[in-house]
Amino acid sequence: MRDCLLIKSGTLLDVESGFKYLKKDIYIEDGIIKEIGDDLLDFKDNCSILQLDGEIVSPGFIDIHTHVYNGAGLGIDPDIVGIKSGVTTLFDAGSSGAKNFKDFYEGTIEKSKTGVISLLNIAYSGLEQLRYEIADPKNIIIEATKNVVEENRDYIKGIKARASASTVGDLGIKPIEIAKQVASDLGIPLVVHIGNYPPKIEDVLKLMDSGDVITHCFHGKPNGLLNENGDIKDETLEALKRGVLFDIGHGTSSFNFNIAEKAISKGFYPHIISTDIYKQNYNGPVYSLPVTINKMMALGMSLEDCISKVTTVPANTFNLNNIGMLNRGYKADITIFKINNSPMELEDSEGNVRETNKHIEVKYAIKNGELNRL
Repeated sequence: MRDCLLIKSGTLLDVESGFKYLKKDIYIEDGIIKEIGDDLLDFKDNCSILQLDGEIVSPGFIDIHTHVYNGAGLGIDPDIVGIKSGVTTLFDAGSSGAKNFKDFYEGTIEKSKTGVISLLNIAYSGLEQLRYEIADPKNIIIEATKNVVEENRDYIKGIKARASASTVGDLGIKPIEIAKQVASDLGIPLVVHIGNYPPKIEDVLKLMDSGDVITHCFHGKPNGLLNENGDIKDETLEALKRGVLFDIGHGTSSFNFNIAEKAISKGFYPHIISTDIYKQNYNGPVYSLPVTINKMMALGMSLEDCISKVTTVPANTFNLNNIGMLNRGYKADITIFKINNSPMELEDSEGNVRETNKHIEVKYAIKNGELNRL
């Protein structure tokens, strides 16, 4: 007997696929989107039917910055911040390195209902020690890192490095230079956490190429992407022109409404929206990817723009196969939500508050064709 689901009367939102609030049915069989069309009654026999009433259907949400590996001390259950929050694919951002990726794979990736992908830390031991992980050159073992990536291309889609005072110690920009060379040799993106000096943000930006990602782009610390006058630094503008991507990476201390507003007022929008969620910030100030989307909408970003930044853009950036869009032949990874027009108060990482009267509320998450009600 076929394993199938028919989604009836959804309002589809996937701009790149040509769906901008179009009412369509979606037929899913054996975890794959088989048909998208008007009133697909021919598929209803012996099929589960999800009848919608005004809800919006988008590709499954993708969060490129989470920590879901318990071995690193930060890790939260991936299904709590994944499927149970309306997110179908998570990236663990550097919790594991070459030393412990196998443990992460066997204990988390293989067991999770939510799709889990790794950005492998350039530090051999990942985030075992949480601080100064690349302050000792002995904890960067290039060949071991390359070997682990080559052996696990389906699950490792980038290299992660943290460029801030609490991670590089006296080595400054050197570990980030090494990480960039490794990522380039492997042909995968480099994702760099930015924070307090050293190294200088200008030096970090100069290393980054098209397709690389800066995360924590709107943190409120010194050494940011804007200058003291609130203007976009020349090095930031040059990186944007080269095709470097900028990601929210909210986190406990890395998203500031005031900085984001200044940047957006200058036409500097993030390319990707992510959470940097883990055990210590799941109950605030981060909460979830949908809440982070709501914060960006409260700053004036459109719903359709926000949705592309958690679906199509990350899927294309990291060469994810057959997810991130509503297309025939794609995996049935789908997020279904409604628009709530009631008041909501939102808080950033530093206690700044914004209020909104429009936010999303996820109702269903479909992963590989399996329906999950939230």
